[in-house]
Amino acid sequence: MNCTTCGKEVAETVKFCDGCGTPLSSEQENMQGTVRSASPNQEIKEHKGIFMLSYVLFFLPLISCPTSKIGRFHANQGLVLLITSVAGNIAVSILSSLLTWRLWAITSFIGWAWGIVVLALIIIGMVNANKGEQKPLPVIGGFTIIK
Repeated sequence: MNCTTCGKEVAETVKFCDGCGTPLSSEQENMQGTVRSASPNQEIKEHKGIFMLSYVLFFLPLISCPTSKIGRFHANQGLVLLITSVAGNIAVSILSSLLTWRLWAITSFIGWAWGIVVLALIIIGMVNANKGEQKPLPVIGGFTIIK
């Protein structure tokens, strides 16, 4: 084991460095030869942008950090949002095809309002990811597809 202050090699059983007298803690011993796992706060700082983009490209955290529970949470929220958005767009399309051409203003307003709702959910998810929070999206956030 090496002293973190002066770099001198010391025996693992010693409590103080022979060269500089610095106390050797168990934390320094744990850092020698082992890779420490990233804390959740460090993981959030490192992958914040990826977590934010997961609300537009849900698969991004699954590729860049596949073992991250936080990444899986945001990827799941993005996938649920995508499925909801597609289902809503299909419903609006069916509704507009069922209504006559005279009611085009109503169907275009419904489509426009649906787009605003989806955009608001994307922004809410991105803000939560930027803050490092794992809050589910309103109304649709309770569904779990990616575990």
